[in-house]
Amino acid sequence: MSSEDKRVASYKEFTDNILPRIKANGYNCVQIMAIQEHAYYGSFGYHVTGYFAPSSRQGTPDEFKRLVDTAHKLGLRVIIDIVHSHASNNVNDGINRFDGTDHCYSHAGTKGYHSAWDSMIFDYSKYEVLRFLLSNLAYYIEEFKVDGFRFDAVTSMMYHHHGINTGFSGSYNEYFGYQCDIDGIAYLMLAN
Repeated sequence: MSSEDKRVASYKEFTDNILPRIKANGYNCVQIMAIQEHAYYGSFGYHVTGYFAPSSRQGTPDEFKRLVDTAHKLGLRVIIDIVHSHASNNVNDGINRFDGTDHCYSHAGTKGYHSAWDSMIFDYSKYEVLRFLLSNLAYYIEEFKVDGFRFDAVTSMMYHHHGINTGFSGSYNEYFGYQCDIDGIAYLMLAN
């Protein structure tokens, strides 16, 4: 939600000023970043603290609903970025250590920590995690009528190395093997 001024624009401003321009330029879809609530704006919305709350920086949930409704009336589909690859490490307003342990939604110890992003990594083998994440998708579809999702950082979800210090040159052994997180891949298949 950028603006010409040096500030975060609102859902209302995007609805009234940007959506008509997108339609006029012949597009049929808009992808919106940083919808889920996040405490640290420097993360561009990717250190999520409130999975079931549209970011309050841009306005109210009703204003976000109006944005989606207006886009649909203009014939535009709305895809939002969804962050199910990791979560904010913030224990004060996020889900990290929600039950007091370091492994409620994540793996225990260093396996549950993404060192490149200073964030918590989901443990997709847990039924509760799958239920939480899938219900999060359903919430945005049912409550806000979004049309789809762009999953952020799927490499982090699909591989135990999370893409850290790893390159992909095209060799099959880089993509397939024991480095694959079968639970993460299974979640992505369920979610799609």
